[in-house]
Amino acid sequence: MKKIILTISFLLCVNVIFAQNAYQNVLDTIEANSTILSAHHKKMEADKSTNNAYSLFENPEIEAGYKFGSEGSNKVEMGVSQEIAFPTYYTNESKIIKINDNIIDIQYQIDRMGVLTEVQNICTELVFCKMKIKLYEQNYDNAVKIADAYQKMMELGEANILDYNKSKMNLANAKNNYDLELIHQENLMASLKTLNGGKDIDFQYEDYAIVSLPENFDEWYSVVEQSNPVFEQMRQQIALNQQQVKKSKAEWFPSLNIGYGAEIGKDESEHGPSIGLSLPLWHNKGSVKSAKLQAEAAESMLMNEKEVTYNYLYSLFAKVKALQNNVGALAESMQQFDSQALLLKSFEQGEMNLVDYLLEVEYYQNAVLELYSAQYEMNASMIELKSYEGLY
Repeated sequence: MKKIILTISFLLCVNVIFAQNAYQNVLDTIEANSTILSAHHKKMEADKSTNNAYSLFENPEIEAGYKFGSEGSNKVEMGVSQEIAFPTYYTNESKIIKINDNIIDIQYQIDRMGVLTEVQNICTELVFCKMKIKLYEQNYDNAVKIADAYQKMMELGEANILDYNKSKMNLANAKNNYDLELIHQENLMASLKTLNGGKDIDFQYEDYAIVSLPENFDEWYSVVEQSNPVFEQMRQQIALNQQQVKKSKAEWFPSLNIGYGAEIGKDESEHGPSIGLSLPLWHNKGSVKSAKLQAEAAESMLMNEKEVTYNYLYSLFAKVKALQNNVGALAESMQQFDSQALLLKSFEQGEMNLVDYLLEVEYYQNAVLELYSAQYEMNASMIELKSYEGLY
């Protein structure tokens, strides 16, 4: 119990702005082995390859024909032409390709953050699980001692059947709690193994990683606005839409069609260059207006996302602060209770009967579980806050 109180007290005294990632060695291991992250990375490469797959220039056109004339004056016609847009069009198209690459890169970072945040959540729950296992194991060990003692007392005729049955029921409940938590631990380890590409992972953490709230929420949130990949992706989308506006405007410039052709007949042949002009009178109608509306919509979505995220994180920040105070109060109150070992000793020395002992153990266990639950919720909320930084 002293270890629990000291750990929590130390946690409340630390005042760093998420100095390091929790469970960093687990994160590093999973990032190296995860088939999910590997799949996300391959998708990123495939998307970028598709984005860069096509040339900025249109395909050249080759024409050939054969004309039948009178008295054997047939002719063969051949020509090749290339459409060339106004130079501004190619500049804007090149920038659009680059921005799309950035959006694809950021999407991978978002997917990566999602996986690593899930890992941290599992690790935090595993620590919570380990703490409960220790509590239930001690309770189970004590229940075995009591049940064995009542078994012997029954054989000697020194205990009644009611107390004996109570000791057996207490043992069954203690074993059930312990076994269920062991199964829960196995399931969580299996989840980590899956995220680790099917490879076993060594999880040695017994206590929560030490992370705490930043001093000032608004200062921290200003960092989040710059580093969060979701915001950055939305900013890139705005830049993309703005570039689309410029591209749409450039499409209103005429494009050239430059070619070279030849006519070959029986007695004479002709050849020479040709030039044409494409006037965008109908094809791009409304394209500039549409691109502007898309850009305005993206800007509005970013503003709304910032407002929603700010309000949510502010509430989460306040929740963690309240949980810190709650954990501190619970830890202080736990100092007033006897541990299970002392309760067992009092029972064995005859200072309390079986019913009083079981009630005290239940009261003590519920108090410890309430402390553990508050501590877990506080750390899980801190992990969620940190995930918005986007700095894994």
